[in-house]
Amino acid sequence: MFGRFIPPRLVLFGVVGGLGLLVQMIVLAIGLDAGLAFTASQTIAVISAMTSNFALNNVITYRDQRLRGWDLVRGLLTFYVICSAGAVANVGLAAFVYRGEHVWWLAGLAGAIVGSVWNYAVSAVFTWKRQ
Repeated sequence: MFGRFIPPRLVLFGVVGGLGLLVQMIVLAIGLDAGLAFTASQTIAVISAMTSNFALNNVITYRDQRLRGWDLVRGLLTFYVICSAGAVANVGLAAFVYRGEHVWWLAGLAGAIVGSVWNYAVSAVFTWKRQ
């Protein structure tokens, strides 16, 4: 259904990203409830979301190119490196929004949106490239 207009991998990446957003928001809320500063909570939440996104994308989105063994470790490290630009933008924008609005969920959502397109495009090329 999507293949003619939207690449199926993009749809799957978006679904996984939505789950990652859920992970990010839950971890952010837990961090704030535990008394951590917003920026520290957001940073931990972003790393948690990146890790869950990598694992789910490896099993679902890129199942035909699934990474195993040392390739899995290399892939995770590559994913962290290439998504770090999106993560820095995520945390930076979220901190900016939080300072202005003091609405943690709005700031977390704004940050997550910033890195999503970058993460899809770059991870498709570098993390799950065909060998």
